[in-house]
Amino acid sequence: MASHALAPLQTAHEGEWQDDADAGGARFDAGQDVDEAPGVDWSRQLAAIRQHKVTLACAALIVVQLIWKASFISHYFFHQDDFQVLDVARKSGLSWQYLTHVDSGHMFPGVYAIAWVLARAALYNWAVASVVVLVMIAGASVSAWWLLRTLLGDRPAILIPLTLYLCSALPFGMTTWWITAAEALPLQIALFMALSSHVRYVRTGQLRHLARSVGWQFLGLLFDEKSVLIPLVLFAVTACYLTRRRRLLSALAATAVRYRKAWFSYLGLLAVYAVVLVTSMLSSATKTAAPSSGHAVWSFASRLLFDTLLPGLLGGPWHWYHPLNSTGAYADPSAGLVWLAAIVILAIIAASILTRPVAWRAWTILAGWVLLADMLPVVIGRLNIPGYAALFGMETRYVADVPAVLAIAVALAFWPLAGPVPDEPAAGRPKQIFTGRWRTAAIATVAVCVLGSVWSVQRFQTLTTRFTSAVTPVQTYIANARAALAQTPAGTVIVSQPVPGSVMEGLFGHYAASQVVLGPLVPSGAQVGWTVLPSGQIGQLRVFGPDGRLWPAAIYGSTTKSLPFLKSCLTAKRKRLVLQFPAATWAQDLKDTYVLRLGYVTSPGSAGGTVTVTYGSYVRQFTIKSGLSKAYFTVWGAAPDVTLQADLSQGGICFAPAVAGTIGVFPGSPIPATGS
Repeated sequence: MASHALAPLQTAHEGEWQDDADAGGARFDAGQDVDEAPGVDWSRQLAAIRQHKVTLACAALIVVQLIWKASFISHYFFHQDDFQVLDVARKSGLSWQYLTHVDSGHMFPGVYAIAWVLARAALYNWAVASVVVLVMIAGASVSAWWLLRTLLGDRPAILIPLTLYLCSALPFGMTTWWITAAEALPLQIALFMALSSHVRYVRTGQLRHLARSVGWQFLGLLFDEKSVLIPLVLFAVTACYLTRRRRLLSALAATAVRYRKAWFSYLGLLAVYAVVLVTSMLSSATKTAAPSSGHAVWSFASRLLFDTLLPGLLGGPWHWYHPLNSTGAYADPSAGLVWLAAIVILAIIAASILTRPVAWRAWTILAGWVLLADMLPVVIGRLNIPGYAALFGMETRYVADVPAVLAIAVALAFWPLAGPVPDEPAAGRPKQIFTGRWRTAAIATVAVCVLGSVWSVQRFQTLTTRFTSAVTPVQTYIANARAALAQTPAGTVIVSQPVPGSVMEGLFGHYAASQVVLGPLVPSGAQVGWTVLPSGQIGQLRVFGPDGRLWPAAIYGSTTKSLPFLKSCLTAKRKRLVLQFPAATWAQDLKDTYVLRLGYVTSPGSAGGTVTVTYGSYVRQFTIKSGLSKAYFTVWGAAPDVTLQADLSQGGICFAPAVAGTIGVFPGSPIPATGS
């Protein structure tokens, strides 16, 4: 190897290179060729690693939690609101009306825009949807690191709040539900980045940082209405920690006046958003639902605070409640663990205030966020049914954003800010608070929180994926339906019935019908029909089973008495036939709807004739087809028999026993009905 290849590693002695690791101290002249490349300058590499050790540690944490969360998300699939949002997206154009329509009190154009793309490019493709969520998680993680670095500087202290944020068990339940993750994660990105840009604006006065903060808040408003509270967080952090006024009232007044450009900019953005939101709500059918009682409010708030939030801040809840057909995350810790969590958190808050008297301001910011962002919207919009108040309080998705605010609060409570603060000279070396026993206690507390989170997440995953034998997984249901529809022969008519509750609950109305959920999976150009109540002569009537496969449709109800073959026929001489039920078909009232099925076989000469069918007060006609056929009718109320009349000049038509009832899967079908 030529000597010029070693030039970058030469010492001050021109023309030779000293290998410090060589015991013999061998020297190589500049003109001497060597067989092997020189060794790596490990001292320089280690120095570079030490210089960036905090950044590398943060990056490692982010990568590990991404792998952890990717593995967790892979066990779940779309369900409930996800299908409704994707159905609306598939049927809508990317218009202003679609992006700003309000559903259940929510307006999130960003979520609608992503759903619009997914509905066309990767409908019901959980892998693609998961990538979207993981990109958002990565963005939120990097944003958290960037903000903590902005607040505290590039020091090891930022690893503590960053770890608490990345490893909290509270957001995991949110990621099992695509729409909640797509709504909440951009909010966290917006909060971190808007605050970071605002802090830089306060420190430098440069308007470009102010403009960036406005832009990040705009991003948050596109995804979650909670983003309207971001300016309030920015104001509170500025008044409490970015000014040196000792009295809080004086700091509040000075903050309002000194940074009025920022507040006017933020309020201007909120004003535009408010106009769009109110206009969209007035044009929608969404109505607010006031809480039914004070007891419902207390039941929700106490559950959310004591059973969900406090244990969740320490790695809980450790134990979960799992309703049937649900992958929702419902915290259900024991009373002893709730009290233990409350005591530990109070001790941490007290320790922070004893260490830094201004720490109470950080905890007040956190409490204000929980009250205004997580409790108030639910109290206003969802507590009209008192029986669900406690259950809502157990849902971790309502406080999934708290770890983000907690990371900010912990950073502000325990460490002084690293950058320059107005009203005082530029800060020198940041004061180290966590040293000795304090550092040991902090690391131990974080370790306990991380271990508790790992335990809680694993328990939740085991609980929500255990009952695969009782309820067909949604992913399997969709996969079976996709395969069945790809093989369905032309001319098949499918009865649209509600999908299983694990896919969508009945409260979604027509959105939960199989035609709405599974209809988009029909291959383009396939001649497949859908019906709610079959009517007419249908050769292949199919229905989706609870497993997502297509099966022959069966009628469950009353069947007429069997007749000898010749006595079940209409001919030129026998023009009237009565098929009697053993007892009158049962009906609670005349509005009860049933399906009447008539199976028949004809001779060639009778084809084209007309048969009149009478079921109670229901009278209809159908045209006779040759061969074996089935005719379906929608009928109402009860009847003792079915009367058939035909005026045939030749040939005949013979009927199988008639059946009146509801449609279900044919029992004992050994194979899916596709292709049969």
